[in-house]
Amino acid sequence: MIIIYDGQKYPFDLSDVTVKQALRIEKFMGCPFAEWGKRLQAGGDLAAKQALGWLVLHPDGGVPIEDTDFKIGPFGDAIADAFAAEEAAQQEAAGPVPTVAASNGRPSAESSPESSPQFSAAISP
Repeated sequence: MIIIYDGQKYPFDLSDVTVKQALRIEKFMGCPFAEWGKRLQAGGDLAAKQALGWLVLHPDGGVPIEDTDFKIGPFGDAIADAFAAEEAAQQEAAGPVPTVAASNGRPSAESSPESSPQFSAAISP
């Protein structure tokens, strides 16, 4: 995805995070990488957001995580816009969802009114 923040474009894909980057985030956060992801999704954790900003704005790791600075509102909006654009692109690539008539899984001859027993019919012992 492309994150457009402060007039610049930043390519970002969470699956491209390296082991070294993940270890630096764990050290900075004091928790496992997976927990960082949960804290990021839950929102409200500024350290988690700062680590994401570090990944996006300084992917080469040349700046320490704790020195990464950005405007919280505009950066959050840029992330949300990038996710929305990515989702829209994926839906467009998938094409329209075909509509299918409802089926009970049986061929039409087996499900015709003549061959289907009536639910109100008496059941003999």
